[in-house]
Amino acid sequence: MPFVSASIYQKATRLAQQEGLSLESLVHHAESKELKEGSKYIPIELLYDVYELADQQLKPGFGLRQGKQLESDDYGTLGLSWRTCWLAREVLDRLERYMVLVTDHGSISIFEEGGFTRLTLVRDAFRKGLEIANEASFVMINQVLREVTGKDIYPIEVCFKHRSNESVAFSDYFNCEVVFDASDYAIVFKTEELNIPTIKADRSIQKFLDERMDEEKKGIHSNMDVLLTDLHKLIEESLPSGIPSIIQVAEYLGMSGRTLKRRLSDKGLTFRDYVQKIQREMSLQLLKSSSQSMSEIAFQTGFSEQSAFNRAFKRWMGQSPVDYRRSA
Repeated sequence: MPFVSASIYQKATRLAQQEGLSLESLVHHAESKELKEGSKYIPIELLYDVYELADQQLKPGFGLRQGKQLESDDYGTLGLSWRTCWLAREVLDRLERYMVLVTDHGSISIFEEGGFTRLTLVRDAFRKGLEIANEASFVMINQVLREVTGKDIYPIEVCFKHRSNESVAFSDYFNCEVVFDASDYAIVFKTEELNIPTIKADRSIQKFLDERMDEEKKGIHSNMDVLLTDLHKLIEESLPSGIPSIIQVAEYLGMSGRTLKRRLSDKGLTFRDYVQKIQREMSLQLLKSSSQSMSEIAFQTGFSEQSAFNRAFKRWMGQSPVDYRRSA
């Protein structure tokens, strides 16, 4: 299950309640194990829930207001690294590299060309809470750039994939064209404006913080077993309809295909091999404990033809499925 830093959730909750969100709306959140234990990270579903309740009960534009109140202090070690990095550009670089310290839902890519730097957020919004989260993210990025440089840095273009009636409010804030119903989530700056020094640049502290963030990142990656559990369940449930693509699975898990591929690679896995591992496990279990025909088992494990299943099984086990069932 995707997670997010609890501090971001807490700030959103306080703002929503200050603006009039009823306390009863969030009572069910008290059952969250992570909130009860005061965990540093919580299920991101809780944050999306706050955003959606705010959208229903409060005035429009909660994503803009949430983003404007977020600052470097809300991002722990990552936020401290933003304040002490050498140039404004390094804020974006560290966000791309260490986004997982805030949330594992989505990823960021940065592309520089022709004097412009484009940051793309790979996190498709399949629900309203995600739309608001993506709005808040871009506002936060702009806020932090202003905070660490002391300058009024503005993008030249902001794009959101979802639709909205709040384009004027966002255009007023960003002081540039804001496009909704765009092809991707992106914010574009003039590269020269990102080469502005920060107020508290300190290279020695930066080195220490980079090492610290690498350690924190390793700790988060230890939660990979949870991702594998979710991935296993999703693939297993999808196989009767055919083998899902890595893009389809990644989108369901709230990340890009590239991110899922990288996180599997960190465990020495490939998506293709992991799918085949699940197919093999399911095949063995069904051959041992069910009376289903070979064609039915082939279908259940993602094969469109029994002959393809037979060939794959023989490659895995060195014998045909029929022979395996006889000897099991």
